Formats: sequence, structure tokens, C-alpha cells
Amino acid sequence: MSQVGCFAEEVARLGPYRTLDAGPRVIEVARITGTVDKCGELDGRFRLLGRQRDRHERFRRRRLEQADLAVTDLPPISVYLLSGRYFVIDGNRRVAEAKRQKLEYMDAQVTEVFPLSDTAALEGAASRRRFEQETGLRNVRLAYESGYATLLEDIAAFGRAGAAEAGAAEAGAGGGAPAADEPPSREQVRRWHSGFFRPACALLSGSSLSRRFPGAEPGDLFVTVARFYRDLLGGYPAVASYETLLSGFRFARRLPERRPLRAAPFRLLLAVLGLRRP
Repeated sequence: MSQVGCFAEEVARLGPYRTLDAGPRVIEVARITGTVDKCGELDGRFRLLGRQRDRHERFRRRRLEQADLAVTDLPPISVYLLSGRYFVIDGNRRVAEAKRQKLEYMDAQVTEVFPLSDTAALEGAASRRRFEQETGLRNVRLAYESGYATLLEDIAAFGRAGAAEAGAAEAGAGGGAPAADEPPSREQVRRWHSGFFRPACALLSGSSLSRRFPGAEPGDLFVTVARFYRDLLGGYPAVASYETLLSGFRFARRLPERRPLRAAPFRLLLAVLGLRRP
């Protein structure tokens, strides 16, 4: 019978390491695969191995099963996050119940673990932490965490575009436009996330790009497309659906590598589509 992973064994392979408090999160139950203090005692579904189950333990687990708790009723667990896997510090029984109910997510207090030698991971974690602090958005997953800086740039551009539209409307009514360097508000962040980023990721996850880059999250593909438009045109075309942006990206990837040779036919494509540069 399979057993859960052991944190002590995994962390011993790292050598010197450091931890980073990642705060409260909603985590995927499927990625909870290890334990800190119950090594060798739990099976793959976080139940005590057969010979170690006593009457008291069976009674406690039966109470959880009879209550049939919903995900909102399970108190948060505490976990270490190491190499994309969660190791339970406190809450093994709650994880067992979540797996029994086939829950997809549960609340957790997360502490990340990094080897001191992995500077890229440390820098990526710092980039993600900045993204979360500035936007209030959590659980925006990227396999390549350097992309969080690009997401911040995208949100800022989205906020500036919205502010420009609002400023134009206010100017027409005799009002003034907001300052050009004013950071996007939480409302603008919410609009970017729900109205642009998430629909774009849904489109990307069903596209050929997701098959071409199997290790990438939809957010990584979003970053790739955003960087392409930023580097080639200075940003997204002013009027375009994301379907059109993705079609333009696919078209341009088949163009010659030299930038001048790529830019001319791509601008022609935008003209044909009736778009304009910002």
C-alpha cells in the first residue's frame, strides 16, 4: 500500500534551506502528498495504516465522516510547500476527510521551503509575493515565477487604459482625467482578473499552445503572449478581443526571426483586421 511522503526525507536532500511565510491560501487537495510528523504511519489517502488504527482513532474519523463536513467547515490546515508538493504540519485527519469527500480545494496556512542554492526560486518567490501584496490576488499560478512581474505590468497597463477612458468621459463632462502614473485600484485589479485574465486563460488552456508547452500553466501562456505584444508593438492593440490577439500571436510565430521582418507583416495583419496600435 502506498504511503504519504515524508518531509524530513525530502528536505534532507536539499541541504541548507530557508522558509518563507506565504500566508493563508486555498490549495489543491491533490497536491497534498506528504506529512511532517506522521512519516510511515499514513497511507496515500492520509489514513492510519491498518495495524496502527486504534478504537479512539477510528471513533474520531467516524465522527468526521458522519458529520460529512463541507469544505467551508474544515478548519485550515498548516503545510510546508516544497517543490510543488504540500506536506502537512497540522491537519492530517482533515486532509484524509477532504480526500474521502473528493474535495478539490481546502484552506491552508502555507510556509514555502527553498534550498539556499536555488537563487532563481528565491527570486521567483519574492516576485510572486510582491504581486500578491500589490494586487491582493492569490492562487494565480505560474510555473515560471519571473512572469509575475509581467502580470504586474499588464495590470498597470489595464488600469491606465481604464483611467484614460474614464478621464476622457470626465473631460467631456467638464471633469479632469486621473494622473497618468496613478496605480490601478483594487477594483481595476478585480476587473482585469475577472474580465480579462481569467477568460484569456480559459481560452489558452484549450488552445494548441497548451499542448505545445505541456509544463506551462495557462498563466505562463498569458505571460508569453503579453510579452510578445509588449516587445513587438509596445502593448496590446487598442481594439482587439483576446481571440484576435491569440490569432495574431500564432500568425507572427510563423514569421521570420529578424524583428523588422516580423513587424511589417504583423502590422499589415492588424490593419486588415481593422485594429490600431495604442
